Amino acid sequence: EEGGACTRFFKRKTHPEDLLKGKFSYAVLGVGDSNLLLDRQTTTAKDCNQVAQEFHSRLEALGGNCIHELGLADERTELEEVEPWIASFWSKMS
Repeated sequence: EEGGACTRFFKRKTHPEDLLKGKFSYAVLGVGDSNLLLDRQTTTAKDCNQVAQEFHSRLEALGGNCIHELGLADERTELEEVEPWIASFWSKMS
């Protein structure tokens, strides 16, 4: 909810393609809940994290420097993807 203003800002079509080039490094970890989707038997973290995927793509398109791969976690799997992603992130940072 609170990330909405940030997401809307970066989604503006009026930004130049190099808005973030050389100025902004980022990493995105999406946390979704596939329990909220209709077909719970075949859904994955990728299916419930569209906003994170779009945000990551948009930051990249604006010239942002991605410092870690996109992480996608799912509440249905008890967010088991979060700890390995965080550990990997910090190992890259040190």
